[in-house]
Amino acid sequence: MSAIKHFIEQNVKKLTIDEFLSRELNTAGYGGLEIKEGPMRTDIIIYASRPGVVIGRRGSNVRELTYTLETQFMLDNPQVEVSEIENPWLNAQVMASRIARQMERGVRFRRMVYWIINRIMRAGAEGCEIIVKGKLSSRRGRYQKFRKGTITKTGEPARAFVDEADDIAILKPGSIGIKVRIMKADTKIPGRIHVKEPKDREKEEPRLLAEPEEEKEEEEEEAVEEVPEGITDLEELRELEELDELELVEEEPAQEVHEEEQTESAEEEKDEEPTVAETESTLEELEELDELDPSTEETKEEE
Repeated sequence: MSAIKHFIEQNVKKLTIDEFLSRELNTAGYGGLEIKEGPMRTDIIIYASRPGVVIGRRGSNVRELTYTLETQFMLDNPQVEVSEIENPWLNAQVMASRIARQMERGVRFRRMVYWIINRIMRAGAEGCEIIVKGKLSSRRGRYQKFRKGTITKTGEPARAFVDEADDIAILKPGSIGIKVRIMKADTKIPGRIHVKEPKDREKEEPRLLAEPEEEKEEEEEEAVEEVPEGITDLEELRELEELDELELVEEEPAQEVHEEEQTESAEEEKDEEPTVAETESTLEELEELDELDPSTEETKEEE
């Protein structure tokens, strides 16, 4: 088998599995699948907005899917994984199946399409386009196109940034086709200029590069005046400051001092002058001494 035939068969098998899953999981918000073939097994990742419905009670739905994929589509040891879609409003397959299911329930297509477009743009899409084709309001078939925002349809941006999907709603007049195109958010379209927002800069406060010379001289003079002459040690300065803090005793006037000196000298003189009793006692003591002294007695006798 040539390589071209191998890839064609792989793509055909993938499309048939996709159609089968979209029919089986239309109530679970089916959003696509991814197949990874390995030497021992085949991994199938199913994207859905409601993964609980895909898994079923205790994994019953997953077991049935693996059995059908192994027997009907001849996959080697299939392993099914279910992944939840982060933002289902930006998935074209989910939106197309939702419009189809609502139309099958009897909701008018214009009302449903306008509501879906507004929700898609509110989710952050760059643009959206929905085409509804079939017997809409009469026996003749026609189509209506609803668009909002920007949608590229040609070139590399259309393949890279636009998500496209379709679905079928089966009604009494006939089948109605629904095609949804969603341009993803934050897409870089060629030819569109993006201007970056300026960064916030910190406001610098004005400051002087050099202080004026006059102020410097005044400060130096003041510093010299504060320090007494001949004192360079900090301990001496502290001692002087402590002495300055002590309270000064006011000196008494000169007259009071003179009077005090006179009173003191008079008291001293009084203390020095002997009293009458003291003089009498001293005379008696002298007489007694004279009596005791023999030399004095001889002198008296001679006399």
